Amino acid sequence: MTDRFVLGMPLGRWQTNCYLIGDRERGTGVIVDPGEHGEQQVPFMLEQAGVRCEAILLTHGHLDHLWAVPTLARDLDVPVLLHPDDRWIWDEPGAGLGLPSDLLAREFGFEWDPPTDRLEDVRDRQTLSFAGIRFDVRHNPGHTPGHVTYLGRDLAGVAVTFPLGEADAASDDVLFAGDLVFAGSIGRTDFPRGSTAQMMRSLVDSVLSLEDDVLILSGHGPDTTVGRERASNPFLIEAERHG
Repeated sequence: MTDRFVLGMPLGRWQTNCYLIGDRERGTGVIVDPGEHGEQQVPFMLEQAGVRCEAILLTHGHLDHLWAVPTLARDLDVPVLLHPDDRWIWDEPGAGLGLPSDLLAREFGFEWDPPTDRLEDVRDRQTLSFAGIRFDVRHNPGHTPGHVTYLGRDLAGVAVTFPLGEADAASDDVLFAGDLVFAGSIGRTDFPRGSTAQMMRSLVDSVLSLEDDVLILSGHGPDTTVGRERASNPFLIEAERHG
């Protein structure tokens, strides 16, 4: 019986999936993509699991994935990991959506006070370790230039609690996919500095290269598997055809 766990929760108006991966015996965990209302929900998730946070991992810089970062990074006293190719969005979040920052504040109530002193670079093929769990980083541009995924290793049988999911236990490897791939779809490439060609290459390199039983926990929507998407996702079918 393992004390490791994966806890997921959709947050905010964009229903961005935030994940807590941890180990109750160690008493530690790591947060992926704390979106809108994460200031309230992430501490609840940590308390529910009985762990403290070691770091915040960002798949990319879009505001729906990093909304709660300033409050959480400071309150939890943890580093924030982001690929340097998305630093331009960190510096000016509106730029990632092609919107002026004053509009974000006016229309969405988004006030950005970045904890840049806590920001650390994460890079392609880097290996991270949090809560005693290994995460392999892959850089997969397309949705944004600095988009990355985190492949959690040696998680077979670990309990997964996620209201949008069908899986109640993890596969050996679990892909925390951000907005690279969703159940039946992929992330948009029409935002500033997005690229369809890069997205197709990223799908080949970072999704289609994995085993069919790998569980995919995406940035939006329900869980899925590599095999299911390989067989039915039209974008992956197209990527594999030309890959």
